[in-house]
Amino acid sequence: MNRRSSWGIAAAVWFAVGAAPSAYAIDFAQCVHDAQRRNPEALLAEAQAAEAKGAVSAAQGHLLPKLSASFSGAQSNNALTVFGMKLSQRVATFNDFGAGQFNPTNPSSLYTAPNNLDHPGGYHNLGTEISLAIPIWNGGAVRGGIEEAQAMLRAAQAGDQYAQQKLTFTVLQAYDGLIATKAAQEVAEKALHAADAYVQTTRQLLTQGVVVKSDLLSAEVHQEEAALALQEAKNAVANARANLALLIGKPISTPLQVEAPVEPPLPAGDATALEQEALAQNPAIRALQEKVHAARAGIGVARAAYLPHVNAMAKQEWNGTSLGNAAPSYTVGGQIQWNLLDFSRSGEMDAAQAKVQAALADLQKAQDQTRLTVQKTVLAAQLAAQRVKTRELAVRQSEEAQRLLRLRYQNGVETLTALLQGQAALDHARAELVQARYQEAIERGALWLALGKMDLQTLSRAPSGVGQ
Repeated sequence: MNRRSSWGIAAAVWFAVGAAPSAYAIDFAQCVHDAQRRNPEALLAEAQAAEAKGAVSAAQGHLLPKLSASFSGAQSNNALTVFGMKLSQRVATFNDFGAGQFNPTNPSSLYTAPNNLDHPGGYHNLGTEISLAIPIWNGGAVRGGIEEAQAMLRAAQAGDQYAQQKLTFTVLQAYDGLIATKAAQEVAEKALHAADAYVQTTRQLLTQGVVVKSDLLSAEVHQEEAALALQEAKNAVANARANLALLIGKPISTPLQVEAPVEPPLPAGDATALEQEALAQNPAIRALQEKVHAARAGIGVARAAYLPHVNAMAKQEWNGTSLGNAAPSYTVGGQIQWNLLDFSRSGEMDAAQAKVQAALADLQKAQDQTRLTVQKTVLAAQLAAQRVKTRELAVRQSEEAQRLLRLRYQNGVETLTALLQGQAALDHARAELVQARYQEAIERGALWLALGKMDLQTLSRAPSGVGQ
């Protein structure tokens, strides 16, 4: 190889290394924070909580007086309207009644239509008004509306909390899933390395006349299968990395570099105690309980239609032909309104009661599902822990058995078929151990999610070194 070719190869290698993107190191906590900042479901739950908070403020505002101001201008030749304008401006005169046409010496003039009163001509008024409406009692509708809005706010807040916990669990699946696929890739690399060694050993033994040509062919086929399995494992790592990158709002091509796997601690207590804890702490259950409270408050709102409503008002007005000569006036008063006959009220009451029944049904369904989920997850977590121990033992035994098979094959007292079968068993045991460790972490995470405690604080209680 000449120097020019050497420089070309070196430049190509330098360009390839320089062009490769640097790894983006990120830990589990940062993944959770990034996901919560941009995940659509989390943003929707946060928006719903903000909307419910605004509804509470609106409902509480109905308890307070309402102050409003208005300005109006009008021009009319309507006899009644014009006379009313002059009265409000305090400028009405006897002549506006047509007094000039009345002749006291002529009794028949009493039947004369007064032109000034019936045909006043065009007239205008500029009015300014400040009014104060004071709610006193509305049959409990306002209080019921406030209670309903507050219950829906608590439901939305609990729903937001559950959405964040569910997202944390999803991040756990993606984060540990990436680590599991990387571990599976390492297993596949070991398998390919062993297959390469078998091919090399078989060639040496074939040269020595210890094995036949078919043994070498079998070893080469096994080598190709190991290479194919490694490529599949690399594809799985790329897909898992893209899934996690998309979840945390990074470009799919981001070369994420994750740390040690997260293995949640196993909750203390038996299935019965954990079931009671889940029913009391799960935010999804609390959200449905608050919806029941909101529905019951809705019955109070519907019942208010059967009761009297009491309100008061105060109003200050200024009326005149211009803003400078406006005449002031005031009005104060109160009102008691009672709808004695309204056939729509019974339908509204029935609808409110039906909402309570529907909310109770949803709550009962969720509670039953939570009980079943806790029961299944507790058993699954226990089985996953037992499976990890079994797979660890299987790997140790398979490694020792394969070591002995390799020695026997090198000494010509064992067939290549047995050696390849032993290696396949070892590869399978290693792959199952990777999957078992991942499944154990996911089952524990699912249990914490059912308990309503799937958060970083809970996961941080895992013993150091767990899952290494």
